[in-house]
Amino acid sequence: MDAAAVRALALGLPEAEEYDHGGLPAFRVRGARFATMLDAGSRTVNLMLGEAGIREAAAAWPEHCSESWYAGRLNAARVDFAAIEPALMRELVTDAYRNRAPAALRRLLD
Repeated sequence: MDAAAVRALALGLPEAEEYDHGGLPAFRVRGARFATMLDAGSRTVNLMLGEAGIREAAAAWPEHCSESWYAGRLNAARVDFAAIEPALMRELVTDAYRNRAPAALRRLLD
């Protein structure tokens, strides 16, 4: 999977939009960020899965996912999208979206 495929996954979700987050491409839904691509040459994306989801992803797929800390708190799962199976990447991006989207938009996915 490459950055363009991750971008397409994120933007394929209801009302998702891309914006600049400190010089990095990021994705949000109704103002809530759910994913941030790291630098342009990077193979990683930070997904806002919530604390339990972050820990679960890092434990289940340690070769592809790790915990990302910011300002002393656990804030995202860092995922190596170049090495992960596309179906799992789709699931993780969707989970991050669900974690941040309002209930009405989450229902559209069901």
